[in-house]
Amino acid sequence: MIRGRGAFVVAPLLVFALALGRPALAADPAAAQALFNEGRKLMAERNYAAACPKLEESQRLDAGIGTQFNLADCYEHIGRTASAWAQFLEVAAAAKSSGQRARESNARVRAAQLEPRLSRLVVVVDASRAPPGLVVKRDDVDVGVGQWGTPVPIDPGPHVIAASAPGKVRWETRVVVGERADRATATVPALEDAPPEAPPVVAQPPSPETAAPQRPSARPHEAQTTVLNADLHPGRTQRVLGFVAGGIGLVGVGIGAGYGLLSKSKHDQANSGHCDARGFCDATGITLRDDAIRAGTASTVAFVAGGVALAIGILLLVTAPSDPAAGTAVMRAWGPTAGGMQVW
Repeated sequence: MIRGRGAFVVAPLLVFALALGRPALAADPAAAQALFNEGRKLMAERNYAAACPKLEESQRLDAGIGTQFNLADCYEHIGRTASAWAQFLEVAAAAKSSGQRARESNARVRAAQLEPRLSRLVVVVDASRAPPGLVVKRDDVDVGVGQWGTPVPIDPGPHVIAASAPGKVRWETRVVVGERADRATATVPALEDAPPEAPPVVAQPPSPETAAPQRPSARPHEAQTTVLNADLHPGRTQRVLGFVAGGIGLVGVGIGAGYGLLSKSKHDQANSGHCDARGFCDATGITLRDDAIRAGTASTVAFVAGGVALAIGILLLVTAPSDPAAGTAVMRAWGPTAGGMQVW
């Protein structure tokens, strides 16, 4: 079957485009024909869901009356009645322009048969309360003012109605339209005002009072004294680390000793009736000896790690520099200032 084309409609467009020095359509007739043939084959196999996208792409690449008629027929079979109805009417108009009376008549008959079955959707908007710049969309397609309140044929199934305007909160709803002669309504409410945007945070320069330390009060009788911790001397820090490392070392040695005692206990239990002098053991003896070996290994690791930590702790304590100010405290004063309380 050859794809029919509206030559009388396309030819003027081609002439106009040639006059401008650029092609009128990004056509690909070879791909369009291949897709048309495949779509027709799928329709013959009643696989309309797969056929419709093939015909849509064929029509996009190289529009033709025959492709459009078959696409309308495909839409009807998958339940897209409104799309099929609109396509049949477009085919009738194109066929009339090109003098194809039979195809025009056939397309108008098919459209008339579909019309009683069409479902419609009404988008209701109160124009008197519509904010400036209101945009209403149905499935991402603009619904202009002329469509407000008008029952418009639509394919059955779910549809999303959304409304937005500058300075307003976007509104959205979902409407499900029935398959046959249904009538659904979506009413757009008054949009709520969007919350004001928070002003940008601007970093403030520090005030003179917080930028520079306050001098102590010149009146000693208003000041009160308190004892504050002195700055740590490097030797004091090293001694603290030495005590910590030494403590960890002692813990490691203790754990090693514990695992050593456990290993000896397991060996003694194995040798008490579960293993003979030749070293042969029953199942219990084998288990006890394995446990003893594992405990012995853990004891060795703990002893080594603990010994290393203990040695490091002793080294830190021995090599720590002396602190000439050890045992003394720094006396500082605090009192009221212009910015609050100040310590010096």
